Amino acid sequence: MFEQACRRQRGVVARWQALGGGLSRSAIERRLASGRWQRLSSGVYATFPGPLSRMAEFWAAVLAAGPGAMLSHRSAAEVAGLTAGGDGPIHVTVPAGRHPQRMPGVVVHRSRRASWIRRPHRTLPQTRVEETVLDLWETTDALDEALGWIAVSCGRSLTSPERLTLALGLRGRVRRRPELMAALRDVETGCRSVLELRYLRDVERAHGLPEGERWPCGTPSRRAADRSEGVVLYPAFGTSVRLGTPPPVPAVVTTHALGELRERVAVGIAPVRGSLRGRVLRYDGADVFRNPCGVADEVAAALHRRGWRRYPRRCSPSCGALTP
Repeated sequence: MFEQACRRQRGVVARWQALGGGLSRSAIERRLASGRWQRLSSGVYATFPGPLSRMAEFWAAVLAAGPGAMLSHRSAAEVAGLTAGGDGPIHVTVPAGRHPQRMPGVVVHRSRRASWIRRPHRTLPQTRVEETVLDLWETTDALDEALGWIAVSCGRSLTSPERLTLALGLRGRVRRRPELMAALRDVETGCRSVLELRYLRDVERAHGLPEGERWPCGTPSRRAADRSEGVVLYPAFGTSVRLGTPPPVPAVVTTHALGELRERVAVGIAPVRGSLRGRVLRYDGADVFRNPCGVADEVAAALHRRGWRRYPRRCSPSCGALTP
């Protein structure tokens, strides 16, 4: 049993596990003194010398935090596959009223619903995906980043807008609740990235374009080949838009670039990224984040050539959208 726990926990064990596995206190001390084991915190050991893997660090934090502890926030997101691995602080949540020992590099949160928010059937204790996403929403000030957690978790079928809405209803006060509810409605239509959300809001809705069709999250029609980019369909006009990956930080478009794009759209010259004469228009994050008004012009022109009888509207007094 002790050997199984070592393998399962990436070589990290608690003192009570070692004693329960048949080792005496003196045997533990001899291993520590010889360097075969290393003490990570009070009552938690690595059964090997040298640096720890990220997963071993997670186990060390959870075991040191004591009964009922689980990974949460960005650490739970990392384990669930919502984000790439990192080396930042480890976040754990413990039942309210518990005060575990202070551990360097570990952030402790407390919850009155600790027994309800734990993700079942997971060897490494962690919060449910819905709770993880809502925790991240609460702790980040960057709205695009917060929207991204929702879109990605649903787009990868790790959770759903319905389950997130249910988890939200079990919470008390939640910051930016109206924005969160609006994001859940948009994600339910099929948006699964910040880029797709921004295209829906800043290009289509802001400029009065028809809202294209999207495959709802988890729909089998969403082929594996389409998972690397968003697809927006306008079947009535024989046109589709494919959206690539957004940049990490939106840049600011220059006045010269904006003027050049408007001129190209006005005279009907096919732009670099989109094709007014084709059925498929392609944009990446640089296009949508930098110049949603120019993208709206291009999409509107493509739809107009195929039967749309309206025109884009200006989203603001400084909007670069072309109107008749």
